[in-house]
Amino acid sequence: MTVLTSAGRPRSAAALVLPERLDASTVPDLRDAVWLAVDSTPGPDVVVDVSQLLMVDSVGLGLLLSAHRACRAQGRRLVLAHPQPALLRLLAVTRLHRVLHVERTVAITSA
Repeated sequence: MTVLTSAGRPRSAAALVLPERLDASTVPDLRDAVWLAVDSTPGPDVVVDVSQLLMVDSVGLGLLLSAHRACRAQGRRLVLAHPQPALLRLLAVTRLHRVLHVERTVAITSA
């Protein structure tokens, strides 16, 4: 299977897959995994698969924003892949869609 971005560029596997909840109860356990992904993922993009993410609170948004800033400081970018409609709405309401990079990717299987 080849995974392409919406721009048609090949994309490597996600550095991190987030669970259903990103909130005050889960962020303390996820913080180290996020920083490890930011620090150890090769290439210009740190791809975070958010396809399973159903609930995000302000603490979760803060973690995503901190990871985004850490990536930018390294000359890289944090990419939120496969967002659910609820996450897209939350990012639009908070205007973080202007800050965070979100990509809907398309999986193409080769015959």
